[in-house]
Amino acid sequence: MSYSSYSSGVEASPVPVVPPSDNKVGSCEARKKDEVEHFSWEAGMLLNGKYRITKLLGDGTFGRVLLAEDNRAGWEVAVKVIRNVPKYTRNAKREAEILRDIREADPRRSSSCVVMHETFTHAGVFFCLVFEVLGASLYDLLKRNRFRGFWMQDIQDIARQCLEALVFLHDDLQLTHTDLKLENVLFKSTDPPRPAEFPREAAWLEAHPSSKEKDRRSQYLRPASSRIKLIDFGNATYELEHHSSVINTRQYRAPEVILAMGWDDRSDMWSTGCILMELYTGELLFRTHDSLEHLALIEKAIEPFPVGMLDVTGDRKREQLLELDPQANGLMRPRWPSCLSNSSECRVRSQRPLARLVLQQHTLLAEFVASLLILDPHRRPSARSALAHPFLFETFPD
Repeated sequence: MSYSSYSSGVEASPVPVVPPSDNKVGSCEARKKDEVEHFSWEAGMLLNGKYRITKLLGDGTFGRVLLAEDNRAGWEVAVKVIRNVPKYTRNAKREAEILRDIREADPRRSSSCVVMHETFTHAGVFFCLVFEVLGASLYDLLKRNRFRGFWMQDIQDIARQCLEALVFLHDDLQLTHTDLKLENVLFKSTDPPRPAEFPREAAWLEAHPSSKEKDRRSQYLRPASSRIKLIDFGNATYELEHHSSVINTRQYRAPEVILAMGWDDRSDMWSTGCILMELYTGELLFRTHDSLEHLALIEKAIEPFPVGMLDVTGDRKREQLLELDPQANGLMRPRWPSCLSNSSECRVRSQRPLARLVLQQHTLLAEFVASLLILDPHRRPSARSALAHPFLFETFPD
């Protein structure tokens, strides 16, 4: 796998799921964990009697990922070596259990979920997970292309594969991923992307008049193959397990999670919609770090919250984020614009509706994303039903 293939601790998220604690004891413990060094390696070292290390793929909070050759099977693997921190080891072992469930339920390897070959403990200390080698993440390629977005054909293919993977997770395993984002969707192929023309270049330049000259002149790249794999199941949750109150990286978080209303596998559908629009525009759909601003952006991009939905908000979130609507007979509404800063209110006012984020010939994409971003999770489609949307059957020249 590439460096970003292990965002469950190998590459930090752009925005942490939970902000750093202000608690002094917690901060001290975090510093102690950071002082624990990564596994010391050198080229040619043998792990588990058969994995000969060739190079470093990347470092992160939880561990270090090494490219190695399986001397017995004759192929390359990615070995994730967890740092010797008890909490990190426990989390890695739980993820390994989920990955074993995925592997057993998908003997043909057709689910578009990453394959974990095995686990072992090195020197009695370092817990290791052995993965198939994958390519770059969607975010990696988007960044290389100066955030110019993907071809429609590629977006369509990625959308179909993501939904098929979610059908497998949701229906076959009753498992919610809980952390879908560009960094956690990888290209299956390790082949380098190929030069291409960006079909929406003129529209991109018009929308970014102040872009740097190096961005304007940079070569656009398409993936060698649009086949993808989902990774990072460290926070995946089974239907009957305890559900954490906070899931997802902020920008991909569904409104029912923001409002502490309880969540299920439909939260993954919301994250998928955010991903697809980001692949088109090259920018986060909801660029925010604040819950109230997030709710306001959602209403501007999609629609006002349906009548009664906010009335089942968790008590603490209700107090923080909502107020009585004087025009709606005691129903609740988000506390904006009155409780937003001037800069935040400006960002909300500038948020464009979904339909205005796409070119006219791509209206079907906006409609498809809107169907995934239905605010009421009870009305949001399942992955299986979303696979019937006309967008996935349209032929796009670009």
